[in-house]
Amino acid sequence: MRRIEAMRIGLISGEYPPMQGGVGAFTQELARHLHALGHEIHVITSRLARPAQPEGERRSWRQLSEPLEVPYGFVYPRARRWRWSDVGMIADVALRYELDVLNIQYQAAAYNMRSAAINLAPARLRGIAPVVVTFHDLRVPYLFPKAGGLRDLVVRILARSAQGAIATNGADFEQLLSWGLPGERVRQIPIGSNVTPHRVMPESVAVVRRQLGLRPADRLLGYFGFVHESKGADLLVEALAALPGDVHLVFVGGRTGASDRANNEAFLARLDALVERLGLAARVHWTGFLDDPGVSAHLQACDLMVLPYRDGISLRRGTLMAALAHGRPVLSTLPTAPVPELRHGENVWLVPPEDAAALADAALALLEDAALLERLGAAAKETEALFSWERIAAATAAFFAELR
Repeated sequence: MRRIEAMRIGLISGEYPPMQGGVGAFTQELARHLHALGHEIHVITSRLARPAQPEGERRSWRQLSEPLEVPYGFVYPRARRWRWSDVGMIADVALRYELDVLNIQYQAAAYNMRSAAINLAPARLRGIAPVVVTFHDLRVPYLFPKAGGLRDLVVRILARSAQGAIATNGADFEQLLSWGLPGERVRQIPIGSNVTPHRVMPESVAVVRRQLGLRPADRLLGYFGFVHESKGADLLVEALAALPGDVHLVFVGGRTGASDRANNEAFLARLDALVERLGLAARVHWTGFLDDPGVSAHLQACDLMVLPYRDGISLRRGTLMAALAHGRPVLSTLPTAPVPELRHGENVWLVPPEDAAALADAALALLEDAALLERLGAAAKETEALFSWERIAAATAAFFAELR
């Protein structure tokens, strides 16, 4: 592989730690690993990502406008509502620091769902720096009532007006090509786990299970990540109702993230009501937000991870990547497009989407076959090596260099 000269890279993300969200966590990991390759990193993000001020301390406007220096570069938590003025702010940062490339981490819900400013950003930034868009999904913004086809159009405009596009999975890659993007301007680069696996001792697993109120013989299903209708948590609860009473379910992590909060909280309310209606309150557990060691301990405490995505298993799912990275057996749903890296019966177990009965049947069969669970977990860990952050960062930097 040819040596890539160091670049000044701007990463634009609608969310960023300490905000909770998968795209923000992805962007932070990408920033760290691009920095490790020798690149200078500038992250432009929401004002909500500013660290909390010490009590009694007030910062001046000048202090708030200065970048935050972090070990892997600089963070600019400046965007207010992701409107046109914020695109101008991105242009100002790119010019002031002479950035070589700008990379928009696109997930509609992470930006202002009622504004198309980020979708039109590549046109505004033309001539300042090449713009590459990483599509974490192809969902459309709401914009306004009766926006209709305009919603789809602005996503296509974003893809077509950028100098390059990155798809995180095969289905989105094919969709981008179908929109007329030249093949040399599109790459498929998967995401990695946004949780760093930590070594977990058996006694730590036992502590987690006791804290959840489990008896020694109880069996535990795990769901990781924020609840969202597309992730099928309600189907999992319905499946749990059909399983024996010694099977429990734990939702690992925070309940809703920083993006699309209103819709997610509405779905969460329906999910809570479903748990109560089915009489499952004693068998459904919630951990709340956890640090990486806490996530690792809870994932290892689960006998089986169940991720019943409504749109099928996909390499764009950070929750899946975390489960694979921890070597956990995974029960999920059949993909809408082939995913060669994920093979039913070898490194994952797959059932049709939107089928709670099939989910329950598969979960019970897997829970009763300890040898199969062990094989799936070992194969999952081997699969995760394909999605290391070192490989992801190197492929991303190489694509940026091609477009300069």
